[in-house]
Amino acid sequence: MLGYGIGYIGQGSTYNFMAAYFVVFLTNCVGLDSAMAGSITSVALLVEVVAGMIVGNLSDNCTSSMGKRRPFVLAAALTMPLIMVLIMRTVDGSETMRFTYYLVLSIGFRLSFSTFEIPNNAFGAEIAAGYDERTWLRTMSRVFSIIGNTLGYVMPLWILELFPDRQRAGWQTIGVIIAGVAFCSWFSSFKLTKKRAVVGAKRERRSNVIRDIFVNYFELCKLRAMRLLIIYKAAFACAFALFNIGTIYYLKYSLALGNRYSSYMYVLSIIVFIVMTPIAGKMALSFGKANQQMITMAVSAVIGFAVFFFAPQSVIGAALYVIGFSIMQTSFWQLSSSIFYDVVEVDEYANCKRREGDIMSLISVLGTLITAVIVQFFGVLLDRSGFDPKLAVQPDDVVHFLNAAYILLPSICFVIGLVALKVFPINKRTFGSLLRALERRKAGKDYAEYLQDIEKMI
Repeated sequence: MLGYGIGYIGQGSTYNFMAAYFVVFLTNCVGLDSAMAGSITSVALLVEVVAGMIVGNLSDNCTSSMGKRRPFVLAAALTMPLIMVLIMRTVDGSETMRFTYYLVLSIGFRLSFSTFEIPNNAFGAEIAAGYDERTWLRTMSRVFSIIGNTLGYVMPLWILELFPDRQRAGWQTIGVIIAGVAFCSWFSSFKLTKKRAVVGAKRERRSNVIRDIFVNYFELCKLRAMRLLIIYKAAFACAFALFNIGTIYYLKYSLALGNRYSSYMYVLSIIVFIVMTPIAGKMALSFGKANQQMITMAVSAVIGFAVFFFAPQSVIGAALYVIGFSIMQTSFWQLSSSIFYDVVEVDEYANCKRREGDIMSLISVLGTLITAVIVQFFGVLLDRSGFDPKLAVQPDDVVHFLNAAYILLPSICFVIGLVALKVFPINKRTFGSLLRALERRKAGKDYAEYLQDIEKMI
């Protein structure tokens, strides 16, 4: 489990850095307008949607002697460092040339990241088979992810403070650091998980992979448990995309905070992550994973509504909102994958197949697609509100837009996710019924006593 968790240092640093800073880098350093910057990210995310669909399915059907998932981790470890170094270079030239350069590299980043993220997530369902064991695996992974979050969120602002008059050098330094972290983390995980690898069985050659993917997605979406998790994931993805892309803009233009003070907000998030991780794990073991997620979504939503209506431009209000959002954020990344893992056995019961890769790719594709839409609309609406990166003080319409996009909309999303989890049918008891039914069915024994629980999942 330790070797598996180490990979999340690279995952947390690369993902959160790009989500929080890439659009800011493109607008404030490269000189592209926010709509073009949003388009670069959105197009790259759409490419990741297709890549995610394919890589999840390929990992399910991989027959390499290194295992079904580990070859993809190795591929990402070798490609991500070069991409990070190149993408953080500030290039000169025409607007079209700069747009093309960063678009190509942004696509490369998304391809490399999905090559790690989806197979590695699916790997977790193979390493841990039990309900509570999966909670422990994800909790350990979250500990390493927090280290990556710290590097991805906080380190860039500190580096930029060291280069107050040399932004280009600052961003390039950040790119080199993130590149080194990604390689060391992912390559170490690849080496240390060798004994846990599951080698895929030989299968018949498939004539149409894309068709197989959509057939698999359709079958998975017919499961009631999966449909509810799609709503839950979509709600969080909307909230998280708005939070990530909006943080720097909100702190800088709604609260007039500089990089140093903005970094304190990220430090506050990291403190919440550290404190909340063991608490979330214990809550999940005591109350169940879905109930834990409902509680944290409710807490975050209440805090968000209170801050938006009573203190949207207060530093104290912003700090409270960051604390509330961070409680939900760390809980989601810690436990959501283990909740998705439990659908593997539902699929096995209903369709006689284990499709860890397709399940994780479906969830990832959904999140990526939503993020692409959010980033694009955020850039367009920010421009239309009157945003000008050359102005230190933005018009009131910009401030109002940032307050609503950053605080109000994520809080509404959490309420939607909470409602979906309220009727989610899998908990420790019902999952136990599912496992016993699968065992008895394989042994040719009667399992009618478990059908009442299982039918609610299907």
